[in-house]
Amino acid sequence: MKNTSLRIKILSGMLCCGLSLSGANLTFAATQSSASLNDNAATSMNFKKSAADKKEAQARRVQMKATLEAVVKESVDSKVITKSEGDKVLEYANAKKLKKPTEDKKCKKGECNRAKGGLFNDLVTEGILTQEKSDVLRKKMYAKKTEMRAIDLKKGLNELVVKKVITIEQSNKVENVINARHAERAEIYKKMKDMSEAERKAYMEKMKDTKVSPMKALIDNGTITKEQDIEIQKVLPHHNRGYHGHK
Repeated sequence: MKNTSLRIKILSGMLCCGLSLSGANLTFAATQSSASLNDNAATSMNFKKSAADKKEAQARRVQMKATLEAVVKESVDSKVITKSEGDKVLEYANAKKLKKPTEDKKCKKGECNRAKGGLFNDLVTEGILTQEKSDVLRKKMYAKKTEMRAIDLKKGLNELVVKKVITIEQSNKVENVINARHAERAEIYKKMKDMSEAERKAYMEKMKDTKVSPMKALIDNGTITKEQDIEIQKVLPHHNRGYHGHK
């Protein structure tokens, strides 16, 4: 009897120990599975954001190309530049777009110190256009981008009015504050044009502390709701996003 009782106790102890270890393993496995799911979710979110950023960047490049082509055509038609010069401008712009940043002559060890003026400065440096003609194209490019941005903005807001997401009055106020912010940015750009890189960074850092999103201002004064703002952000032209975010 004693031996039987002892064997039962030993078996019971082993069974309890086994169940305890099994429970620990299950808990560990569940923790691992949960962590894996969280990692996968985070990776998925990052991938979607990255894909969205790439898509938006591609859209910007396509629109910039279309804008430049329109400006060049108008400039050729109005005799500002010759057909040959226009072809060279587009050819150079396309070649520059395909070039990797590190292939630039001014890039060392992956860090680029580009000259001011971008494409229009390069057109003069490369002998494609005179300074006078390049300046005319630069101004036309800015005017064309402003015109296209205004058209895209109005179109997007009109879609929301038709869907009854916002009223016409709200649409007009949103349009006005965004256009006013663009005008403000143009003035800031003029101030920064002749600054050094260090001065520009310091100035932008200072402006960042005082900048208030125009959309946030409309929410705060009750012109639009947060829910309406979410829908408005979806239809804003891609060149309007990123700096209308809320602060």
